[in-house]
Amino acid sequence: MWRRLGGFIIGLLLIGVAILVVVRNQDDLHHALDSAKQAPVWMIVLALGLPLVNAGVVSLSFWVMMRRFGQVPLIDMTSLICSAWLLNYMPMRPGLMGRLAFHKLIHHISLKASVSVSVALALMSGLAAGHMLLIGSAWARDQTLGIGVLVISTVVVYMLAGIVADRSPSGSVPRSALRQALVFRYLDMLVWAARMWVSFAIIGTPIGPWAAVLIAAAVQIAYLFPLTGAGLGVVEWAVGFVASLIVVGVSPESGLAASLVTRAAELLVVIPTGLWGGAIVHRRLRNRKRTRPDAD
Repeated sequence: MWRRLGGFIIGLLLIGVAILVVVRNQDDLHHALDSAKQAPVWMIVLALGLPLVNAGVVSLSFWVMMRRFGQVPLIDMTSLICSAWLLNYMPMRPGLMGRLAFHKLIHHISLKASVSVSVALALMSGLAAGHMLLIGSAWARDQTLGIGVLVISTVVVYMLAGIVADRSPSGSVPRSALRQALVFRYLDMLVWAARMWVSFAIIGTPIGPWAAVLIAAAVQIAYLFPLTGAGLGVVEWAVGFVASLIVVGVSPESGLAASLVTRAAELLVVIPTGLWGGAIVHRRLRNRKRTRPDAD
């Protein structure tokens, strides 16, 4: 508990320092604000709509796995992911434990199976992110090299996904389901790349598609870092650092500003979406109590 509370405080401090760094660089700040005021409406719509696409894709990646262990309606999975999305912003990050308990109570799926799915999908996220970093780095050096790395590494990733399935904690994660979930993880990262591209465009510092993909891969890896829930603070600094390394003319302050725009847009979406998901989960639990008054 104290470790998670400490991580939450560190995350808030990292956000605060990021804001301070951006504010102190007055030239970049004024440029970003002027550009944001003139941003076309469609960019704002994308900034607010793409996080919802992320939530949908993540829900599908969990759903294709969890339905192998029990009857899990897609609406249940989506509402769980949306409510956990909001809950994981809290210091104790109760979203994960709540989801595991819900699966056991409503869908009769063991904790071991639920944990195995979560671990396997976390590994798939890291695998997809590392894969895209490798391809993007090779492509930036030489297009022919990038194509060769793409072909060879895709075969390796396909084999590694099977190994992860065979060695999952429950020993019963199907290979086919895990590979489907891996595809959704790639889609999730591409949506994140679109979000990064939009955020940098909003602040008037456009980046190319491959740069957006590489930054998105860094975001995925930052989310796996267990210090803070929802990648709070860690994601912002990862974007600032990686953007300044791979994009000529982009300063760490610009990367931080773009990431703060991404975070602000996400917060505007996650609150109503999380409340909607929580309401669906609450209704499901309430209906269960009505049908089983003797249940614990």
